[in-house]
Amino acid sequence: MASLTVLLIAAILAVGVAACDDSHTYDLSISSTSGGSVTIPGEGIFAYDAGTIVELVAMPDNGYRFHTWIGDIEDITDPNSASTNITINGDCSITADFEEEDGTGPSQPY
Repeated sequence: MASLTVLLIAAILAVGVAACDDSHTYDLSISSTSGGSVTIPGEGIFAYDAGTIVELVAMPDNGYRFHTWIGDIEDITDPNSASTNITINGDCSITADFEEEDGTGPSQPY
């Protein structure tokens, strides 16, 4: 009878441990528009555990400037900064948006 009790307790504990396992892995898809790239962590699809804080760095090409992060940006610390962080709370897809630098000012009609 004692061995049956031990087995029942072990089974209950195993179920309890499995029920408390909240570890989830989510995909972060990162891309960029023309005019630059995401240098940290790079571009592509990356898997992270829930709650992970991921550093994001976007680098413009010559003649371009970083504009904003677009897509699933609600968990990005500062969507208007080329260097920021995102907290992983689910699958998400983000894009670094770049725009051409225009040093000529507004065009003037002749």
